[in-house]
Amino acid sequence: MAKILVVDDSAFQRKNIISKLVNAEHEVFAAGDGLEGLAAVEEHQPDLILSDLLMPNMDGFQMIEELNKKGSKTPVVVLSADIQSSSHDRVMELGVFAKLDKPPTLEALLDAVDKALS
Repeated sequence: MAKILVVDDSAFQRKNIISKLVNAEHEVFAAGDGLEGLAAVEEHQPDLILSDLLMPNMDGFQMIEELNKKGSKTPVVVLSADIQSSSHDRVMELGVFAKLDKPPTLEALLDAVDKALS
């Protein structure tokens, strides 16, 4: 069982992802934006972070940049409906483990989680 942080401003998306992860027997924490995500990383020390990109207050790009500045080694999987190649390229340059289109299928989500944790 891994500790996973889900960062997404959509309560619906958070609930959907959390449900899938809990059913896979993971311990899951949630945050509504990048600022809350950074605080949750400090508090819970997750094994993996799943994050949206487009959020208020602090977006996923900025959160990942802050994690990198702090020397975080926690893998990040981006879940986003943003299909622009520039966004994909930017998150890959920031060192994310993977980017999945939102909403991910159960199989794609669990496969990315398993690979990121191994």
